[in-house]
Amino acid sequence: MADKHISVLEFLFGGGLIETLIVIILFLIGLAVCYFFVVRFLKLNKENKVDPYLIKNINDMLSEARIDAAIDFCRRDDSPEARCIEKGLSRVGRPISEISNAMETQAQVEVHYAEKYVNYLASFSGIAPILGSIGSVIAFASIFSGMSHNSIDSQQVMSAAFYKALSPALVGLIVGFLAYIFNNYLVAKIDYMVMKIQYHTNEFLDVINKPA
Repeated sequence: MADKHISVLEFLFGGGLIETLIVIILFLIGLAVCYFFVVRFLKLNKENKVDPYLIKNINDMLSEARIDAAIDFCRRDDSPEARCIEKGLSRVGRPISEISNAMETQAQVEVHYAEKYVNYLASFSGIAPILGSIGSVIAFASIFSGMSHNSIDSQQVMSAAFYKALSPALVGLIVGFLAYIFNNYLVAKIDYMVMKIQYHTNEFLDVINKPA
């Protein structure tokens, strides 16, 4: 008896209606995962680029009492660190605690924007494997139901049916794994951004709080 080879398309979409629908949903989730990752990756790469002379330039301007020039410099730099320091510069002359609170509030805003879509990746990393498992369970239930009603005893037919029933679980695991890896990678980049913000804001506080 000749072997019957199952193509990739037949493996993915050769099951029942519900299993095929679940696989399609998982592919759409996979596309969303890739889109969210690319968008956040490019954005965080841009945000993590900061002028290494940011604090030095601001210090030079403040030493010449050019606060407006320092604020304008931060706006041109347009990095999370610069935006936080800009909030501090707009309050120079007020108590240090007020300046620090203003920069801390801005830092929280920056982190909130940086985390956009990242929570979706965390959710998809758990949803995709569960959804895939549900699809495979439904497929296996359909197979056993067919066996009890039709007395199917062909080993080749049964093997192909069981093989295709695994497709939702496999696709779900792959999508979930990618979402998990992408989420952890972006979280690490956000943590790095937070560390840089803390470093530069502390340096700025040292500049404006240094003895005359």
